[in-house]
Amino acid sequence: MSLCLAALVGGFTACHDDYDLDDPGNYPSWLGQSIYDELKNPNPEHLTGTFTNYLRLIDDLGYTETLEKTGSKTVFPANDEAFARFFANNDWGVKKYEDLSEAQKKLLLYNSMLDNAILVEMMSNVPDQNTSVTAGVAMKHQTGVNVIDTITHFYGASELPRNNEYWTKFYKSGVDLVMDATRPMMVHFTAEQLTANNITTMGANSDFAVVTGTEYNDSINTAYIFRNRIISPDITCKNGYIHQMENLIVPPGNLAEMLRTNGETNIFSRMLDRFSAPFYSAPLTNTYNDWAIVNGVALKDSIFEKRYFSNRSQGGLILKVDPNNKTLSTDELLPFDPGWNQYYPDRVTSSLSDVAAMFVPTDSAMKQYFLPGGSGSFLIDQFGKKPNTVANLMENIDSIPKNIVQAFVSMLMKPQFVATVPSKFDNVMDDSQDPLGITLNDLNRTKDGKYDVKIANNGVAYMTNKVFAPNRYVAVSAPALLTDNMRVMNWGIQDQSVLGLNYYAYLLAMDANYAFFIPTDEAFDFYYVDPVYLRRSPRVLHFYYRSDKSPYMFCSQFDYNPSTGTIGRDSVQLSSSAYRSQFIDILNTHTVILKAGEKLGSNHYYKTKNGGAIYVSGGEKGCVVASGAQIDGININGSEMRPENLKYTPKITKVYNQKNGTSYAIDRVIQMPMKSVYATLASESNFSEFYNLCSEDRVQLGLFAGISNKTSNTQPIAPIRQFTTFIDAGGFHGLDQDVSYFSGYNYTVYAPDNKAIKIAHEEKGLPTWDDVKAVAQPWLNATTGEYEPDETEACKLAQAKVYAMIETISDFIRYHFQDNSVYADNHVEGGTYYTANTDTLGIAAKLTVRDGSNGEFKVHDESGQSVTVSANNGTKVNLMTRDYVFNNTAVNATQLLSSSFAVVHEISTALNTHASGRYDDLWSSAKAKRKLIGHQKAGLKRLARMYRK
Repeated sequence: MSLCLAALVGGFTACHDDYDLDDPGNYPSWLGQSIYDELKNPNPEHLTGTFTNYLRLIDDLGYTETLEKTGSKTVFPANDEAFARFFANNDWGVKKYEDLSEAQKKLLLYNSMLDNAILVEMMSNVPDQNTSVTAGVAMKHQTGVNVIDTITHFYGASELPRNNEYWTKFYKSGVDLVMDATRPMMVHFTAEQLTANNITTMGANSDFAVVTGTEYNDSINTAYIFRNRIISPDITCKNGYIHQMENLIVPPGNLAEMLRTNGETNIFSRMLDRFSAPFYSAPLTNTYNDWAIVNGVALKDSIFEKRYFSNRSQGGLILKVDPNNKTLSTDELLPFDPGWNQYYPDRVTSSLSDVAAMFVPTDSAMKQYFLPGGSGSFLIDQFGKKPNTVANLMENIDSIPKNIVQAFVSMLMKPQFVATVPSKFDNVMDDSQDPLGITLNDLNRTKDGKYDVKIANNGVAYMTNKVFAPNRYVAVSAPALLTDNMRVMNWGIQDQSVLGLNYYAYLLAMDANYAFFIPTDEAFDFYYVDPVYLRRSPRVLHFYYRSDKSPYMFCSQFDYNPSTGTIGRDSVQLSSSAYRSQFIDILNTHTVILKAGEKLGSNHYYKTKNGGAIYVSGGEKGCVVASGAQIDGININGSEMRPENLKYTPKITKVYNQKNGTSYAIDRVIQMPMKSVYATLASESNFSEFYNLCSEDRVQLGLFAGISNKTSNTQPIAPIRQFTTFIDAGGFHGLDQDVSYFSGYNYTVYAPDNKAIKIAHEEKGLPTWDDVKAVAQPWLNATTGEYEPDETEACKLAQAKVYAMIETISDFIRYHFQDNSVYADNHVEGGTYYTANTDTLGIAAKLTVRDGSNGEFKVHDESGQSVTVSANNGTKVNLMTRDYVFNNTAVNATQLLSSSFAVVHEISTALNTHASGRYDDLWSSAKAKRKLIGHQKAGLKRLARMYRK
């Protein structure tokens, strides 16, 4: 093969030709000798010094003939002076060439060689699908290293990872191992690549200077391999290129190996190795043995590769199945495999375009963090098995559960180096997606005063002089992460695959103030009543966690009798799809967002993330926490529990003061309301008249008044819906009937007591349904039960009057349904709220809440009335309700889609929007016929506008 001419003129980054130029007469005059001959007889105009040591590498490894003849190779040799500097100071312990082992020779030669011909100015180019190239993209190239040359025999606990069951079986026998089965990469920095990625190069603290330890030299064709400058680029030979290096290229290994062997990050490396395992490699074993047979070397039974469980490993694939074919949980996976030689981030232009980055605390920083007095000493106090001393530190860190170590390590692993250079430190995020806060002052310094930054073949490691701990250690979710009896909730918080929430990220908002209730694993042993199944085959769910068996989180269902509270014996194991929506609801139910500086306990009622509410008796250990399904055990004034219900009500068992709020361990799962507004109004005798007013079937009367109950393509919701309070479960998928005005929000329902409704009817002109029917009675067909209007003037007037009466009743009802749940509590946040009552322009009537404290508040309506809601006078207030929306009819539903929460308050005076204080302004017989008919027409037009697409 010959050097590809296209590479010389800038067409491609590399090439292989299919024709020979072995005949000297075929050589162009501008071609030099072969690579080998150029190094043997260096032209001082091109190369500096002699290359005796590099040539010895070539000769000793049998590569002379290859580099003497034609081909497509690129080599990055160093001269004898560079070798002398290496022998004077290196980590391998070699003092002269003769000290080098064959394996070390191979690493030095093959890591300085590419298997294609490439100019320096083309190193950052990558070809695209159109056979052209994109400049400034590539940051690395695959070296000439053969993976079988890196096989090493490791033996004993001193050489293999500790506290890792996958490795212990090899302590006695040892293991033949490669650190990764993919070929190592050569990381390089070119002017095009630096410019394209906004990596600064000017000055002592430029990105380039900090990372490489050298100020950038911008002379023509200058490039750097790792942190090593090319001093003589593009020496053109008949079989490739020579790029002379300033110093010898010493392969750094991948990130995992570099951290294991550099001597200053032993603690972090030990934590990282908790996620590694040896995987048998049949291809590597077979390849080695084929080579061994030819070369007369002893065969090997099994060769393994060291890999790290991660969300991104070889080929960009997840590695979550261990060598024993066990599937690991998500909190046992690193963000990426730090040992993958050819690592590249997801969604990049090319697999050559970037490497990883890590912010790694030095051993000194780790000791300061974990030892007594350090902010991480609580981890040793909680999990360590020995006194917290320097001598015991490694073993104590080994005792920290793996999922907690994963949170620590993962936050310091970043997928893209180009996004983490020092000029972009402000954009480096922590695990809550807030700025990590790292500065140059946080980087460790080497003995020569340079920033301690190490470049591996798959990433860059910034050595830090302090520990940046994850917010997961201090957020309200931390107790679930750090406590071994909250594994069920921790699974829900951390899970990203089953629930699809990333709830951990939500709870990591450091500017929030949460009250987060965490049922212990034992709390789930008392079961969770599944609201989705209450209308089919009622069941309870038992969530539990098993660390010894995948998928770790399990859920069983048991038959349940709601009337007696008894639970069946036989259980059925459920798949995650059968409980996903229910567990999401549990997470939302147990999360309260407080105001800045607010503490739980100043009030009794708090809204939850899903729009519901909970009752708490206080914010300390022993206090009660409950919601609607458990609230029946609480007296009206909310101060005492009925003894027979006390054992079923959650209580706070421990309080954790965290950075973004307070966490509360509780001994039962909070159960949201399982009664709808419909069921609540129907079950309270004080609300019977209001319930009857709301629940009347208005279809036939509506049809008589000209209100359609039909839908069409242009009118997907029947106009009669505007006048309907409750929608049957058969269509709306609730437990019984849902409020038609609700749309997945939280609301307040002011329910006038029977006396208030009577006054509204008898004294203020609110029509009853009997009144409405009486107007339409002359046109009722007794046989069919349907109204049959005619074209007479009397009928038209009756129709208009019925329409006005229906609208009057509907507006009356709607005015008692308010957006936002407001509870009668110690402190009531006042405000003006919209109601479900709208005028002809669709503008909602309002209510104003104020003067709230000590368990009561006042509601001011648009007629000027002030109506008191009080928890202190024996009325029914603060009744929690929930209108459910399932994925099917109530008897076929399996999932909770959404819901609307409402609090119901009994009031002794009905609310009114009319300044007159009466309700008959629109329909009284004293009003003119023309006004009635005009109002009806205007109303029908309004309905048409509301329901037209």
